[in-house]
Amino acid sequence: MKKLLSVLLSIVSVFTVFAFSACGDKGDVNLKYYNTASDLIPALKTGAVSYGLLPEPAATNLENMTKADGKSWYRLDIQELYDSETKSYPQAVVLIKESLLNTFPTLVENMKNKFSNNAAWVINSPDETVSAVYNENVCEEGITPSFKNAAILTEKVVNNCNISWQSAQDAKKSVKDYLNSIIAVKDISATAATDDFFYDGTASGEFTADTVKVYAPDGAPALAIAKFIAENETFGTGKTFEYHVVAADKIGTTGGDIVIIPVNLASKRYKANELSPYKMVSVVTHGNVYLMCSEEISANDLKDKTLGVFNMGGVPDLTLQVVLKNLGYKIGIAD
Repeated sequence: MKKLLSVLLSIVSVFTVFAFSACGDKGDVNLKYYNTASDLIPALKTGAVSYGLLPEPAATNLENMTKADGKSWYRLDIQELYDSETKSYPQAVVLIKESLLNTFPTLVENMKNKFSNNAAWVINSPDETVSAVYNENVCEEGITPSFKNAAILTEKVVNNCNISWQSAQDAKKSVKDYLNSIIAVKDISATAATDDFFYDGTASGEFTADTVKVYAPDGAPALAIAKFIAENETFGTGKTFEYHVVAADKIGTTGGDIVIIPVNLASKRYKANELSPYKMVSVVTHGNVYLMCSEEISANDLKDKTLGVFNMGGVPDLTLQVVLKNLGYKIGIAD
């Protein structure tokens, strides 16, 4: 069943990329796509592109790499451009299998209570964070680490990762609005959320496995659970927890009993397997991407610019497109 789910999700991903690749002619603002943020950084560093969308901590990595050359970078905060009031959007969410929620009804509350000081722990324990996340028993082989150097985990960088717990019920409106906004950009990018998507304290099924498997993508979501990994947290279940950190572009095809996953993929996945459905229990990262610019400009100065973007069809790309369309730009695809 897990293999079938992975195949189906891979097919969806292929069609998503195809649809995005086929969209339109040149526009007021043209997007040039790179597979990952790690692929985009060299293009920005060498000047192959002068503007590029990067998440933290990759944005700070770029600044540090080019500091010796006397190069300055300016940032446009995509979170603020998306919502000037909250300066955030629901980025990565926690999905938990209903059977696990039903068998351990205090799991979510325990997780919420233990989550509260995770960001502070990362700031105060950068070496322990890196050791936990990139432990060979946790980290997928061959991954390009987002924050392998512990020195990158400054208070500013961690705060820019926007890590905090927001319960499913508290996040319901913002998640619904966000999903609708990206569906308006690309209708296959997500599924509109019904109330059933959000955990309300009710669930069904019995969880009988001895091990609870937890998956998170590298980057801010991995930071969000670094303390849990380091302390082998089991949240009072008495079960063995097995933590996995995978490349961001692989999270959509993983299994797992608890999965931290971009909200658009979560909207498609929660009922993908009717025999083992999930519920969204919280938002844990609230946007951490910045348009890095080689000159000081505003969002209204992007006409005729080419922007490097990673992860075509992913949440950062979709959010940027929402922002650009709200600013009145026609979006094209660069060669």
